[in-house]
Amino acid sequence: MQREGIHKPTIEDAIEIGGIEILHPGGYHLTKRTAEITKMQSGLNVLDVSSGRGTQSIFYAEKFGVNVTGLDISEEMINTARQRAHEKGLSEKVKFVLGDSQKLPFEDNAFDIVINECAVGIPDDSQRVLNEMVRTVKKGGAIAIHESAWRKPLAEARKFELAERYGTTPLEFKEWENMLLKADAKNIESEFEEWSKPEMFWNIRQNRKVTHYRDVMSPKEKAITAYRIFTKYGIKGVVKVFQNESEFFKAVIAGEIGYALFKGEK
Repeated sequence: MQREGIHKPTIEDAIEIGGIEILHPGGYHLTKRTAEITKMQSGLNVLDVSSGRGTQSIFYAEKFGVNVTGLDISEEMINTARQRAHEKGLSEKVKFVLGDSQKLPFEDNAFDIVINECAVGIPDDSQRVLNEMVRTVKKGGAIAIHESAWRKPLAEARKFELAERYGTTPLEFKEWENMLLKADAKNIESEFEEWSKPEMFWNIRQNRKVTHYRDVMSPKEKAITAYRIFTKYGIKGVVKVFQNESEFFKAVIAGEIGYALFKGEK
């Protein structure tokens, strides 16, 4: 969804610039759930759209034996993901390609399962992302997304502000569902409240439990991220990121923003 960039660098910008592995809301529990509801099993071919640093793609290959193609628009992300797959000895099962989620470089009906974790709302045309996901999955195959969604009615100005600070655009739960239907997904299933608890938004590190949003990054990681933001945006950028983080988590705690998992079929 197109944003104006009035609160850059956003939270999403900071995560990318920092280079520190931070998972999506729900962490590995939600990634595992995504695999379960799409019925991943050994031998199936999975497309991971907007695969980032490859964390989830590698998880699926390791835990469920699937063959994964990860796609991302960032060459830096692709290079990092390839290196990680190589270090894990998974280069034969997990490959990464550069591409745009709004125009997937694959033929129709190419994959058994197509997923997108927390990145449908980042591009300008989210409907096109969903259309492309359905196009590239086989008949009878599964698609799955999980995305931020509004938990209560909010004024449009409030939605706009939070989306600008976040760097991705939450939608109403029904809006996501309707967009999937418009993309010709069928038999849609969803889970919302269990993934919308505030702690789902901050207990998002791979190797440690986080009990407060201020502790998502260690002091050292915060210093590294602040320095990298400073070199690109200056001191005003550093201040803006911390403001964005504070305002965003206030909204999460207030129950304004939640997180939803959707699964459909072609």
